[in-house]
Amino acid sequence: MIPGYSNLTGSPIPSDMEGVLIVDKPPGITSHDVVDDMRKLTGFRRIGHAGTLDPNATGLLLLLFGRATKVSKWLMELEKEYIFTLQLGIETTTDDRWGDVIRLSETGQLSERMIRQVVMGFRGRYRQIAPAVSALKHKGRPLYRIVREGGQAPIKTRVVEIRAIEILDLTPPFVTARVVCSSGTYIRAMARDIGRKLGCGGIVFCLRRTRIGSFDDTMAMPLQSLVNREVDVADALIPIGEALSHLRKARVKHGRAEAIRMGKQPDISDLVDPNALPLEGVFCLIDSEGRLIGIARREAHVNYRLRLERVI
Repeated sequence: MIPGYSNLTGSPIPSDMEGVLIVDKPPGITSHDVVDDMRKLTGFRRIGHAGTLDPNATGLLLLLFGRATKVSKWLMELEKEYIFTLQLGIETTTDDRWGDVIRLSETGQLSERMIRQVVMGFRGRYRQIAPAVSALKHKGRPLYRIVREGGQAPIKTRVVEIRAIEILDLTPPFVTARVVCSSGTYIRAMARDIGRKLGCGGIVFCLRRTRIGSFDDTMAMPLQSLVNREVDVADALIPIGEALSHLRKARVKHGRAEAIRMGKQPDISDLVDPNALPLEGVFCLIDSEGRLIGIARREAHVNYRLRLERVI
């Protein structure tokens, strides 16, 4: 919660208001705090977010209003970009500077060339162990909550892809870099792994998310501007269809849309131009007026059958 804004009130926005709000999250609050603040500010309850940002991190957070909550999965899968500063020679319980120190090491023996070589060597795919203190869930419970309650967080691994790394500044023991990565990548874990590769440990000193898919921080609304009503929330919402611009669109024939909205599985014959579909994968279904009906998938392993994933 933003300090001083615990009793936010405001006139409710229309009950049919929906879309994606791009917020620039300040440090010191959780992603859920931002959602809670927006609920209190607008009086609108149906708000979620697409992808947790660490409490002490800043940058892009996608808030989902109304029916936009139904498409969180496809927004969370988008590529991410971060700018972060890595501090070498230290390990903590949280893999950042806000955790308890586990170990301190000397870094004087590390040359700039060695540091660059190891950092740049993380480009590509690798199996990453998630931080013990993270929002990743085990049996429905976030790992951070298990740790907070005195339990031992289970080891969770996933294959992530570091698509690009650019070192912006190298002043040992600090390294500032821009990273483009797949969804599900933990930059804190990457900092830890770089430090271990160098034999001295490493943590995130500061972290900012600068891009999610085609959304970048130039499009983001500072949270305090929203709270202070300098920006109208309703005016800042991006339509759901526009937020899903990374997905192909398939137009449904006139008269067929309503049945699909009621849950009927779509068929190739329902579409105006079946040839516009991807051979396999996810796409949006729109009606004759361009309105979003839902999200479907074409499955190559079952003779390219269409399957309705979500009705919007």
